Amino acid sequence: MSGWRTDTRDEIGVGLAGYGLAGRVFHGPLVAHTPGLKVRAVFSRTPARRDEAAAHYPGITTHATYEALLDDPQVQLVVVGTPHDTHEPMVVQAAQAGKHVVVDKIMALSVAEGERMIAAARQAQVLFSVFQNRRWDSDYLTLKSVLEQGLIGEPYVIESTVTTYGATPGYRNPTSDRPRGWRTYAEFGGGPMRDWGAHLFDQAVQLAGPQPLNVFADFQHRRDWDVETAGMAYLRYLGTAGSPERSGQSDQAGREGAPEGLRYVIETGSISAIQRPRWYARGSDGTYIQFGRDAQEAALNRGEVGPRVMDPENAPRLSRYVEGQLRDVPVDQVPGNYLEYYANVLSALRSEADLAVKPENVLHSLRLIEAASQSAQTGQVVNFT
Repeated sequence: MSGWRTDTRDEIGVGLAGYGLAGRVFHGPLVAHTPGLKVRAVFSRTPARRDEAAAHYPGITTHATYEALLDDPQVQLVVVGTPHDTHEPMVVQAAQAGKHVVVDKIMALSVAEGERMIAAARQAQVLFSVFQNRRWDSDYLTLKSVLEQGLIGEPYVIESTVTTYGATPGYRNPTSDRPRGWRTYAEFGGGPMRDWGAHLFDQAVQLAGPQPLNVFADFQHRRDWDVETAGMAYLRYLGTAGSPERSGQSDQAGREGAPEGLRYVIETGSISAIQRPRWYARGSDGTYIQFGRDAQEAALNRGEVGPRVMDPENAPRLSRYVEGQLRDVPVDQVPGNYLEYYANVLSALRSEADLAVKPENVLHSLRLIEAASQSAQTGQVVNFT
């Protein structure tokens, strides 16, 4: 896909498609704080949101139709931050218009949709990336560092959880007559396992690999909605050659004598009045636990942009064996920084760096989400081998 690279030092104009939570809180501020990128235009069908965007970015052009945004000569990069079910057609349309494209998560509603998006970008020779910004979360990066340093030894179980409590109406379109936000409807690609799961499964792919032995999932429907109230997915990986042997026991994939592997558990939903840990990782040499989410989204809502570690009350705890004694040991937190995503997109366009979030890699997490949905619907384990 080298055809989309450019050596230009000129500022790249960005057009935001959608000015809800994604465009207003995340993409707009991050683009505006990335030297070399500039918000030039915003598309929204809602007049109030166009007015809001114009107030935030004086001098931009606002468009009432997506086609007008794609026709705007000031826009070279389109950022699609609209409901999940619109991602495929809008990305394909932008690519066919010769625009580079960033799409918000979830990339697509299916692997097949994602593959069509990739094919359109390749054919048009434009850059295409997915905004998997939580690869730059402090909590994720800190756990990744702990695992890479071997501080818990061989990892046995990693639990990755994002939960809330009570009704989660989602984000309302002010022109909609629906009683709830679009994230609570299946037709728009709603549901917590698809919404938050887009991040959590992507992180699982980066930490544990794209192909577990199998996936089992269970979704609960506690409301009269067509999306789940809560869900759990259990990913089982094959062990490495150095892992303890299983004394000849056979695993579910039929591998005789296979070593025990990692169990990776993902949970989402709105049934937890007392919050579960964001991360809980257990291994041969110790345990890592951390509550609370990365602080960057809350900071962006306050208009603050830049790198951050976890808030003090959410600092991680690591307990491991040291000289034969189980002790708490300090953890060096890795700052999270969403600005690195757009800095990389710019560098990739200028042939200065490889693209960090390739859509082909994101397809792995879509496959896992599809497998989890299939398992939840059938009550059966989905095997990958």
